Amino acid sequence: MPGVDHKAQLARLSAIDDRSGRPVPVRTSKCLGICFQGNVVVVQPSQEGRAAGGRPVWLGQITDDALVEAIDDWISRGGPGLAPLPDALVDHVTSKDAKKPKKRKRPKNAKKAKKAKKERKKAERKAEKKAKKAAEAAGSKRDGGKKTTKDRKPKKAKKNGKAEKAEKNKRGGKKG
Repeated sequence: MPGVDHKAQLARLSAIDDRSGRPVPVRTSKCLGICFQGNVVVVQPSQEGRAAGGRPVWLGQITDDALVEAIDDWISRGGPGLAPLPDALVDHVTSKDAKKPKKRKRPKNAKKAKKAKKERKKAERKAEKKAKKAAEAAGSKRDGGKKTTKDRKPKKAKKNGKAEKAEKNKRGGKKG
């Protein structure tokens, strides 16, 4: 898990003592098969906890120091089978059989919806253009139907290379 100080977290977990003051054994593994839940911590019950019905508890997404502290407190109080799971850890319970969440699929008709949206926008633009022309036509009728120079679009002058040279020659040669 990027952004997590794994060495410090492992050192913190290795420093946990059980309720009788003995160090809790910590084992590391390269993969537990649910890497998408990383970091994963499996808390095994003590012999006493197992006798009381405790089973291993898999905790996923243990990326915060506060969660490691909650694990420490839980183990100090007895752990699985002897002490209830702290509230801070309830949402982190997972299992070795956890299923990776599926990526959200786009609806089957997403392409059709996108195309329909595009068509609607095109129709709206067309309607706006038509309304604008109608408004201009209504304004022109008030002027007697004549277009003023203000209404006309200026024409762009097209010149090719030869015409420009001829014009320069008429004006008296090179500028400078």
